[in-house]
Amino acid sequence: MILAIIVIAVAVFIALWATASSSREAETMRKGKDASGLLVITRDSGKKVGKVEDLVLDRQGSRVLGILVDEAGWFREARVVPWSAFHTIGLDTVIIDEEASAKKASEVPEMSEVLEHGNVLVGARVETTDGRELGKIEDFYFDPQTGMVKGFELSGGKGRKFLPASASFQAGKDVAFVDPSAVDTVIDLKEALRATDGV
Repeated sequence: MILAIIVIAVAVFIALWATASSSREAETMRKGKDASGLLVITRDSGKKVGKVEDLVLDRQGSRVLGILVDEAGWFREARVVPWSAFHTIGLDTVIIDEEASAKKASEVPEMSEVLEHGNVLVGARVETTDGRELGKIEDFYFDPQTGMVKGFELSGGKGRKFLPASASFQAGKDVAFVDPSAVDTVIDLKEALRATDGV
């Protein structure tokens, strides 16, 4: 009887710990630049596929489409891994399902289009649609579980700022636009990072 109670207590403890752990993971954000250089390994065979050259965002800057593993001379020939093939993005490695998950960019139309158009958010200025400049994008933060972009690190003015991702964000070639109401959402970067528990 006592053994049964101990077993149940341990099972409850493990379940509560796992729930708390997964909710902590869900709250974290990862910096886009931190993924560069990570080793890419397959889950099925443990084979090294390459290293992350860059993360590829959709044209709206709202989610990670996948990773660029190898920048061949032409973007159509570059090797990419779409988000759907990710097993996990860890602190030291990216684990993908299998070697066949790494494809030529031309085989993944959504990623190929972004690569061909050269949509690069880092370095773009952010302005409101009523003409107020908020800063220059230095990096972005994303949820490693979902690939959704959580916000952007901005420079300009005093210190680094954090602009939370919003539906009004529209990425352009040199400038990204947001609604004027986005001005009220910009906070100090350190404050934003503290709020996410362990970036």
